[in-house]
Amino acid sequence: MKKKILIISGGISKERIISLDTGKQVAKELRKHHHSVKIVEPNFQLLDTIKSFKPNIIFNALHGRFGEDGYVQSIFENQKIRYTHSGVLSSATAMDKILSKEIFIKNNILTPHFIKYDFKKISKNKKIKKIEKKLNFPVVIKPVSEGSSVDVFICAKKNFIKNLNKLVKYKEVVIEQYIGGREIQVAILGKKKLGAIELRPKRKFYDYKAKYSSKAKTKH
Repeated sequence: MKKKILIISGGISKERIISLDTGKQVAKELRKHHHSVKIVEPNFQLLDTIKSFKPNIIFNALHGRFGEDGYVQSIFENQKIRYTHSGVLSSATAMDKILSKEIFIKNNILTPHFIKYDFKKISKNKKIKKIEKKLNFPVVIKPVSEGSSVDVFICAKKNFIKNLNKLVKYKEVVIEQYIGGREIQVAILGKKKLGAIELRPKRKFYDYKAKYSSKAKTKH
């Protein structure tokens, strides 16, 4: 059955370029099946576009903050329109790494040990001593709410402060125990297993460039 589908892509997160590519590819596939498709940005005209286009469903092709953290989902909920993606609460929870890890711990799900670092409250030198006591080096540092391995670093003691300073624009970050190993992704839709794939990056780890740049030559 032909449907009117509004694809939302782009946005203002650091994953904007990838989101635009996602939107174009989704539109291409949907048009093959003769659906009526419109691609838009999540800008100030979004509500007017929804009301004028009157889609059967919204395909959320946004990546990162404001697209995967429950923000835009709350707008769709308010408009009482169906959309692809998890709901508001699950999106917000999954995007917050600290909150997610606290839920894992409460439910006895294994997750690397971690420390929350607030740039305004704790000096970097004090943090190094705490890391050596609780986690040991190397460690992984990352923003609390970003996707696609944006601003993620694996740090030895000698380059920890240098990399931490790169994240000063964030209010707080996660400092996590480093556990090396294979990178395997498994897709599940409902109770159906869609398959698994191993990623073998040429880079130090499966970072943003390894994910999206063909020049990185990641093996799938």
